Amino acid sequence: MTVDPPHGPLPGELPPGWIDPAVISPPPGGRVPGQTQPQPQPQPPPPPSLVSPEALRNQLDARLAEYATLRQESLQAISNRIQVMNFAFTSLSLILAALLASDVPRSLLILVSLLFVPIASKASALVWLGEYHRSQRAGQGVRLLEGRINELLGGGEHLTWEKSLYSQSTHMGYPYIATVLFILSTGVFGEFLGGIYLTQAAEEAAVFPPVLCAALVVVYSLTIEISFLLFFRKRWIAIRLHSHGA
Repeated sequence: MTVDPPHGPLPGELPPGWIDPAVISPPPGGRVPGQTQPQPQPQPPPPPSLVSPEALRNQLDARLAEYATLRQESLQAISNRIQVMNFAFTSLSLILAALLASDVPRSLLILVSLLFVPIASKASALVWLGEYHRSQRAGQGVRLLEGRINELLGGGEHLTWEKSLYSQSTHMGYPYIATVLFILSTGVFGEFLGGIYLTQAAEEAAVFPPVLCAALVVVYSLTIEISFLLFFRKRWIAIRLHSHGA
């Protein structure tokens, strides 16, 4: 006679279908050992807010007002350059003419011709360079504003004056060079006149050979003129590179 085994697990055995709770229940940290943590997905950026027509109009009015101000500053700088050139050349020419026609002591003539007139002409050229720098800065600002105003107007080419000049590299270099040389010519003429007076004084005093005095004046004139031209050219190129490279 066969005896059926008793139902239920034997002592020390697990019931059929039993699963360890540690496998299905995550630990207190929320992660199961060996399981990777899911990365949060990046959220799409919110749609850009639309600018109201009134705010757009206010921006456009502000840009146009700034544009008009910079254009006026550029025109004022150009006018100032012309006035500086006219005043410097006229005043220094009158001083040299008065020296030729006056009866002042020769020592004063020599000092004014060799020192005051050349220094005054170079100071005038530096003032002219400052106004040139001012007009270049204004033109650079106008060029940037043209692009911003065109964007506010929906794109297109509405304002293109400074941009077209910049893209075509239209720069009146020769008139500027002629203007500077025109101003500096009064200083050169003053040095020439001072050299004549100094040579005559040396010949009358019989202290220095006239040829030596003339040679010293030539060396003095070449030294200060070439040094100033190199300095002026360096500053001018720096201004142009800064304004055209911004």
